[in-house]
Amino acid sequence: MGGCCSNWSPTGKRLCALGSTTALCVFALALGLVWPALIWQIAKREFVLEPGTEVYKNWIEPPIDTYLELYLWNWTNADAYLTEKPHLEQLGPYTFREVHERVNLKWNDNDTLTFQQRRIWYHVPELSVGDYETDRVVTINPVLLTVGYALRNEPEFLFYVDGIIMLNGLATTPFYNVLVREMIFEGYDDTLLTNLLALLALLPEESRPPIDLPPYDRFGWFFGRNGSETYDGTFTIGTGKDSVYNTGVMRLWNGANATDYYRGECGRIRGTTGEVWPPWGRTLSGTPPSVSVFAPDVCSAVTLQYAEEMERYGIDGLRWIGTDRVFDNGLHYPDTECQCTAENVADCPLLDNGAMDVSRCKFGAPATVSFPHFYLANESYLKGISGMQPNEKEHRFEMELEPYTGVPLGVRAQLQVNLDVKQYGMTLLKGIPEVMLPVLWFRQTASLTEELADDIKLILILPDIGVYVAYALGALGIIGLVLAVYFSVTRWKLQSPPQPVEAKTAL
Repeated sequence: MGGCCSNWSPTGKRLCALGSTTALCVFALALGLVWPALIWQIAKREFVLEPGTEVYKNWIEPPIDTYLELYLWNWTNADAYLTEKPHLEQLGPYTFREVHERVNLKWNDNDTLTFQQRRIWYHVPELSVGDYETDRVVTINPVLLTVGYALRNEPEFLFYVDGIIMLNGLATTPFYNVLVREMIFEGYDDTLLTNLLALLALLPEESRPPIDLPPYDRFGWFFGRNGSETYDGTFTIGTGKDSVYNTGVMRLWNGANATDYYRGECGRIRGTTGEVWPPWGRTLSGTPPSVSVFAPDVCSAVTLQYAEEMERYGIDGLRWIGTDRVFDNGLHYPDTECQCTAENVADCPLLDNGAMDVSRCKFGAPATVSFPHFYLANESYLKGISGMQPNEKEHRFEMELEPYTGVPLGVRAQLQVNLDVKQYGMTLLKGIPEVMLPVLWFRQTASLTEELADDIKLILILPDIGVYVAYALGALGIIGLVLAVYFSVTRWKLQSPPQPVEAKTAL
């Protein structure tokens, strides 16, 4: 302080020291308040889905690997189905690396983006259990079951179709015993399916029985999906150009903002596709809200509840999980009643909690979706079969996000496909045990890499850099202000003007 404006008068020195240190304190305060907001305004430009932004680059060419683990349920005692309850053995996982390609992109005038996605799966033997090429699986014949379910309220059609099946030997057993690779991607050459499709094609449309079969000449749970541009449908999502909080949010699916598979909120197109999320920035406070992931496999959104804070590669994130609310059907949570597919609401719920009817979404098959091993499901589903071992650690649906940027840190999306097995008046299904039969379950996983984590850390620290600088400048300013006051009091005192000297009168 002694060197500041050294040639100035004491008053000038005081004003110089106090003014400069006060200005430094004010600048530090302004920097601390304005910097985070300034960085957020700049960062928001990178959260828009348009060519040239970071979020678009990572969306069009995902920088992390996604894996699909498929498990099939093998009915080990199918030959004794008349006397024994089904015992199921889990086969797999058969693991595949999953690649997403966005195709047919169209930017719309209302700040939305319409596209289709092509998903391609590559078998990864070293991450699989069992032999994908030679393993076999025994399960219920899903085509036979679908025919019976579709015609359960049409006795005349049922009698006619069942007679054709039996007289022509289109099926001789209620079971499939096929190769795993056929049951998953390659498809099984099913005589019943092929002949039914040919029969339906010959009949006039007004005379066709109400059977909605898959439009393929082979049956496989993932047949026709590998590399298909159209199977998952057409998506329309927000680009975030109008508001960053709309980035990745679903607006339309197949051109509509709702499906007719479910009533009310359950049929509304909502959530995100799970890969791009809108960032919260610094606006998130209190308990985080629930998040929804739109799943084409169930023609609806899966809503996850906030669970806990988590950390990955030094990045603090939040974890959401699937709870018993996801497949409740209105039994314990009134807002889930719209998942019930009964024509008359008074008949709801049709199913016990823990399984959701997706029959209209799955070509009319009596299919339901649950968590693997009937985790969090009603005990009634476990009573009719054996082999299930539900486990929270293994079978919980999880989504992890970094809240400031909305970047996914990790995902374990897990669902099980079941068939509602009944006799449905079909000759070949006579005596079949009436159970909710699991046929497969899958786990889709993706996790942030350490390299990407370093990039995210840089983004996250930028808002704090200015604050830290402001703290440092503020500290210097306060120290300078204290010294300025000290020197003002001790060294730069105001000097009194010289007093006139009175002349002494000589005596």
